[in-house]
Amino acid sequence: MRVKVCGITRVEDAEVALAAGADAIGMIFHRASPRRVEPDQALRISALVGRRADCVGVLVDSDLPHLEELVERFNLSAVQLHLRSCPLELVAQLAVPVCPVIGIEEGVSPWTVPWWPELPLMLDTLTPDGAGGTGRQLDLEVARVLARHRPIWLAGGLDGDTVGEAVRRVNPYGVDASSRLESSPGIKDPQLVADFVSAARRAAGGPVRANGPSSE
Repeated sequence: MRVKVCGITRVEDAEVALAAGADAIGMIFHRASPRRVEPDQALRISALVGRRADCVGVLVDSDLPHLEELVERFNLSAVQLHLRSCPLELVAQLAVPVCPVIGIEEGVSPWTVPWWPELPLMLDTLTPDGAGGTGRQLDLEVARVLARHRPIWLAGGLDGDTVGEAVRRVNPYGVDASSRLESSPGIKDPQLVADFVSAARRAAGGPVRANGPSSE
């Protein structure tokens, strides 16, 4: 199982996540987000991450030229799109994987959630404009049903105290946390990050590890 720490805005927070053993670092480029990363910081974070982990760009809406520019400029490994509808043409043309984000509302049936089963899908609780970072946990039963039929990333309300139960119930492809790992919006708390990553690893039955400097 993969573990992602999202909403990274500072180099020092990226280093904390890497040291904790995160597989992926998320940088948010959505202008309205309190966790939006500044371009100079994004360049420094990308350089630090290198091949130690995946560097994922997070957007609420975009078009192909803008996505291609971000991928090239910040050496992104993947793009996470908070879209209500993501065109297949965009996914096919972008050089890196696209992870669509679907908001799971209360009472929704898992059988009404759209997307292609072969692509990893991120489940989250979203704000009205389609952004995440609400800190609210979604319906784990809906997530569990979906995870039986397609690979999913699980987000929303996860931290060191909640991720263990969520992983055991859902068995997701990956877990993602941001707002509940912070001391203030966009500023990560090192202990909360470490607790989240280690709890996720234990629940998945994998080793608790850390990412050291790249040997390449």
